[in-house]
Amino acid sequence: MPRARGTLTDDQLRRLARAAEKRTTAEADYRATVLEVMAAGGSFSEVAKATGLSTNTLQRWKKEAGD
Repeated sequence: MPRARGTLTDDQLRRLARAAEKRTTAEADYRATVLEVMAAGGSFSEVAKATGLSTNTLQRWKKEAGD
């Protein structure tokens, strides 16, 4: 019999927390890789075209990284 809506099990809550942690790590790794490519000479327009990110996003990431 199905559970009532709005009642996640402890296992479901743990799985969601693990998935969120993996996502955060993956996003941080992706951002670091993009910044490394730009630091090695990749232009904003080249990296934007290769990643599908906007040049504004890339500029913001670079600024937030302190570069």
